[in-house]
Amino acid sequence: MLRDYLKIEAEDQLIEQCALSMRNGGQEEVTQWMIVNREGVKKGGVTLFDKLNTRRSWPVNYRITQTDLQGNVIVDQLTDAL
Repeated sequence: MLRDYLKIEAEDQLIEQCALSMRNGGQEEVTQWMIVNREGVKKGGVTLFDKLNTRRSWPVNYRITQTDLQGNVIVDQLTDAL
């Protein structure tokens, strides 16, 4: 599950913002979520890059990036499965 890779509180929610499909030789789908706390206040964002297995430098399926409100990267994880 995606939450297992993120540094978020148990009561935080992920709200999907957009999904972009690219039909090229590299990444094929990028999905972005907003992280909000229980009061609905935005805490940061998450981006999931799907289908990275065609890149020679990244022989994995997913890249997960979590940022805070200032744009600082909190998590940058490459993984084979979610």
